Amino acid sequence: MEIEKIFKNLILFDFAILILIVISSMYQVNETIQFNQYLKKGFLSNYEDFSRILSLILFFLYLLTLNLLYRFISYGKYLYLFLILAGLVLNFLNGSVVYTSFGSTLDQIGGIVSGAILILLYYSPIRYNFDKN
Repeated sequence: MEIEKIFKNLILFDFAILILIVISSMYQVNETIQFNQYLKKGFLSNYEDFSRILSLILFFLYLLTLNLLYRFISYGKYLYLFLILAGLVLNFLNGSVVYTSFGSTLDQIGGIVSGAILILLYYSPIRYNFDKN
């Protein structure tokens, strides 16, 4: 089916965007790094180690979930929704952050792609592919 091909391509595109976001965050301009140090910290700034560990766990779970979605494994659908919501809560609790224009663009594209995946997961015929497994 054509919609399955679109869905799988969106998952691959989401993976590529995620990798680009990680690479762009490793090569930030010094001014951006310095500016971020002076911003108001969020609730999780008091628990930096916990925040880092939680972020890494969510990152690797996200990679696993993209694989599950690509193979139409049923619990991947619910895990993906949970990870999107957990990521939103984590971002809220982390406080203010400044992005470069490239990083911001990647973040926005990633949000659009995640939204498209969620819509296909819950409101298109793709949802029936997850009932089989």
